[in-house]
Amino acid sequence: MSLAEKLNVITSLSLNFFTSIAIIQVNKYIYINYKFPNMGLTCIHFLITFLGLLICSLFGIFQIVKVPIIKMIPMSITFCGFVALTNYSLEYNTIGTYQCLKALTTPGVMIISFNFYSHIYSNKVILSILPVLFGVVFNSIYDLKFNFLGFLLGLSAASITSLYQVWIGEKQKELKINALQLLTYQAPLSAFFLMLIIPFFEPLYGPTGLFKLDRSPTEWLVIVMSGVIAFGVNITIYWIIGITSALTYNMSGNLKFITTIVVGSILFHDPMKLQQMMSIIMVTIGLVLYSYFRLKETEQEKAKASLEAPKTEEEESLVKQAN
Repeated sequence: MSLAEKLNVITSLSLNFFTSIAIIQVNKYIYINYKFPNMGLTCIHFLITFLGLLICSLFGIFQIVKVPIIKMIPMSITFCGFVALTNYSLEYNTIGTYQCLKALTTPGVMIISFNFYSHIYSNKVILSILPVLFGVVFNSIYDLKFNFLGFLLGLSAASITSLYQVWIGEKQKELKINALQLLTYQAPLSAFFLMLIIPFFEPLYGPTGLFKLDRSPTEWLVIVMSGVIAFGVNITIYWIIGITSALTYNMSGNLKFITTIVVGSILFHDPMKLQQMMSIIMVTIGLVLYSYFRLKETEQEKAKASLEAPKTEEEESLVKQAN
């Protein structure tokens, strides 16, 4: 790997690290201090993401391709649920509980992939999920600010996120498009669906309304900034996976997991008992082991494939000579 390529990897990982931590802290700040409605904020994020993607396409970062809208509707609905429920989980839970419940996405993806898409996982990978599950249970027991509604929202967010993540990969294969091309359709469609249901679930006016009349320019600046950061997270995910791999992105996520909890606990004064800290460490160990075993298995699969390819060509050559 050349120096330029190394700098590219370091830059993408660094930007994703800081934007991923920043979006959680900024959103939490908005919920606590501005009482901004959740779905309204999610809708703004979608619109800013769509605008950012259009700008990226104009600069040649990727090309927008034609995709049947009907095929994007299920993805867009799950995208709404994924972002909205994740934000609700953040709103009602402490940062620590939010992160632990979010970690259930990993076993969720495994269950869906195994049952519906015939993906096979080794015993080592399956066992690595146990510390994650135990850690989530212990965290919920010892969380000093435990909220049952928040817990249910976090579980729902993990479930719909698991489905969404599986569909991302499957839809890209089916439609032969990349993540940004997929997101270009998802973002505006999801914003449209949210606009239809927001009036039934959230106030439009008043102290906590989407169109609260006396919101200051500073409030709107922070809200728009959160949308820009959310777009930055999406772009850097694509950037990292594009120049490295999805596994590298997962490995970097382990560091973000613990950093987000520490920063959130300091900024928002979320108290933690020793048992809760231990549960967070358990979840982190499980995620690290999962990433490590998956990385090893992927390397072995690639090595096996590279050995089999020349062998097949050699066999074909021998058959031709024999004929």
